[in-house]
Amino acid sequence: MKKSASIWRQVEATKAEYEAKVKSEVFENPARTAENHDKLWHDFWEAYGWPMHQKIEALKQEFHTELNREIEVGDGVTECLWSDRHACTVIARTAKTLTIQRDKAILDPNFKPEWIPGGFAAHCTNSEDQEWTYERNPDGEIIKCRWSEKRGGWQTGSDGSIRIIRGRHEYHDYNF
Repeated sequence: MKKSASIWRQVEATKAEYEAKVKSEVFENPARTAENHDKLWHDFWEAYGWPMHQKIEALKQEFHTELNREIEVGDGVTECLWSDRHACTVIARTAKTLTIQRDKAILDPNFKPEWIPGGFAAHCTNSEDQEWTYERNPDGEIIKCRWSEKRGGWQTGSDGSIRIIRGRHEYHDYNF
């Protein structure tokens, strides 16, 4: 079993523990009345809620870091620019470097941008409805990436501002 799966089980167990604690400390508390409901929530949050929330968020971060570590040759990834995203395939990997190649992304021909006047010229209201299919492109741009322990993921760009995420998620922002 991959380490990410083990971490995700911890996330789910902590969420279940949180829900059970809410139920017992707030909703099924024998001392609960309409007048003290908010006080019970406050006491729960101070004693259990905030620490459990922080634990869940830390586990989620650890989970995503581990997912990034588990990226392998042949996996689909996405290069996240400012608002656009490009689908790629991992073609080489070492412990600290990842080499990816841009895929051919084909926009669903049924997608038609819907424009309304505004902004510099117009505003696309349905950008989120884009659907893409992908094909490997042996002639696609090759991009070198490096592992960032600080960010828990792969990055590229001279300042490390371009993140690499799992899965292919092409996106064109029509509003820029």
